[in-house]
Amino acid sequence: MKKQTKNLLCMGAVLALLGWTVHTILKQQTPGQLAAALLSADWRVLLLGLPLMALFLCCEAAATYAILRSLGCGQPFRRCAYYSCTGFFFSTITPSATGGQPAQILAMGKDGVPTASGALDMLLVTIGYNTAAMGWGIFALATAGSFTEQLGGQVGLLLGVGLAVFALIDAAMLMFLFLPGPARRLLYGCIALAVRLCPRLDKAALEAKADAHIAEYRRGAQLIRKAPGLLAWVLGLSALQLACSYAMPYVVYRAFGLSGFSLGQAIALQALCSLAVGYLPLPGSAGAAENVFLRGFLLIFGEGLVAPAMILSRTLNCYLVLVATAVVLLVGRALRSRRIVRETAPEAQPAAPKGPAVKRAAPPVKGCPDRV
Repeated sequence: MKKQTKNLLCMGAVLALLGWTVHTILKQQTPGQLAAALLSADWRVLLLGLPLMALFLCCEAAATYAILRSLGCGQPFRRCAYYSCTGFFFSTITPSATGGQPAQILAMGKDGVPTASGALDMLLVTIGYNTAAMGWGIFALATAGSFTEQLGGQVGLLLGVGLAVFALIDAAMLMFLFLPGPARRLLYGCIALAVRLCPRLDKAALEAKADAHIAEYRRGAQLIRKAPGLLAWVLGLSALQLACSYAMPYVVYRAFGLSGFSLGQAIALQALCSLAVGYLPLPGSAGAAENVFLRGFLLIFGEGLVAPAMILSRTLNCYLVLVATAVVLLVGRALRSRRIVRETAPEAQPAAPKGPAVKRAAPPVKGCPDRV
């Protein structure tokens, strides 16, 4: 019941924000003017967004490919790309992107990857992604800090909170990864404080969960010591992945035939906008991302083009990719179902050999060793 209430509240917030976005757009221009502006964009330039978002998905796939190989659980790159599509789809449709990683771990498990190894892969990918997001945010503030004035007071407040949240999460993950002892004491202290404030909490159960998470981080640290360049490789791929998404407003900018605004400035401004809404518990930051774009890119595109630019940018780096990954998931599940049916069909079973029974060795178990 609580979960249903939470989902309803989340959906209500999304619909309210989307409604406000539509109201803001239509207050500035009529549907006819909006359609005319959208049609004025050079679609040949917009097509450049497709390979950028394909590279976006492939960057995470490459990170997963490298991590699983280091764990001795190597999977073909095409399967890693399928895991990446799974993560994007479920992260986009669930609040705070909570559904992406469990769905990816489940998909890996169906291919024989142990749950512990899949969770470790997701842990390292998350550390790389959050660290890269913080890095892009710092780059934006250092090189284009004046853009914060364009965001306005309300969005600037969201940006400040977003930076603080990302910094806190990133610092906590790195602390658990490289300083497990102090991290365990800190976590136990937080649990003790929470139990004191709310006596109904089960202290022993919370400490057991904390120990399980610490053990997972310890395995990650062991893997990094075994493969020192792995974390740097994952971080570099995450930075490139985010750059592909952050560059989308520049593609739209050029599609409208505009100039004077550099690619670096576009990436910096989009990085700030993404940090401002990335921590909000909304599916795909729907509603919030659109409103922040309208405010942040107003001086870049002008009142006549900022709404069409937002529609095209969000379509390319979110909604179109959501549809594409949904198709990939449907095709992948259909192919898996056909393969299972083919393997279990009676005619697929080999005929029993004539003569005395011969004891054969058991077939190898599909999967990979759960090791670091």
